[in-house]
Amino acid sequence: MGSRILMVEDDLAISSMVRDYLDSEGFMTEVFSDGTDAMQAFADEPEPAYALVLIDLMLPDMSGMDVIKAIRRQSVVPIIILTAKDNDTDKSLGLNLGADDYVVKPFSLIELTARIRAHIRRAVTYEYTADAAPYYQCGEKNTGDELIRIRDLEINMARHTVRAGGVKLELTRTEFEILLLLASHPGQAFSKERLYERIWKEPYFGNENVLNTHINRLRAKLKAVSGEEHAYIKTLWGIGYKMEET
Repeated sequence: MGSRILMVEDDLAISSMVRDYLDSEGFMTEVFSDGTDAMQAFADEPEPAYALVLIDLMLPDMSGMDVIKAIRRQSVVPIIILTAKDNDTDKSLGLNLGADDYVVKPFSLIELTARIRAHIRRAVTYEYTADAAPYYQCGEKNTGDELIRIRDLEINMARHTVRAGGVKLELTRTEFEILLLLASHPGQAFSKERLYERIWKEPYFGNENVLNTHINRLRAKLKAVSGEEHAYIKTLWGIGYKMEET
């Protein structure tokens, strides 16, 4: 049985086209034309019911943003926004609410499918390593868990938890993966292209806004406890980012 996809899209032509294509690729796609029914279907299913959610921002009964917020209160399932709005504000807002990625209409079905597969792979890998034995030797051991410590930042790789100044941070899967990658290589510069391809497991294609939004959101959470906007992650203009060592 293929992975189940929840699609929220009120344009029948688009939803039918996407469903037929994804089903031909081995997925099982359930389509809802409004946010209310989609949220009810998601809430009624035992977790994890769906491998990924595709959602349009413009729905007849409510904003797609509200659906994203409702899903994020229940689950860390990957969410990809489908939007006709080529508007950085809407994209950034969706990502800030917890979506993982976006695709602007009209889109390539091949590209959409590739992104879906990449996000599902990431989610499966994340869930596996969270339950498995520690997978990276760095930092110092504490009660059997592998830790990375940089100043007052502590990353528990086995449990997928982060503390800064003793305060636990609530990070999304993508934020955790970005922080872990940078913290595992303190002082090493990562270009935006390399960072994106390491995290999203797909070619960069200039998807700068997606990466920047996740970085900015991660920085805001770190700033909330450190008081310094760039206390840990430093921007290298024209290059990318790195984790400050001291």
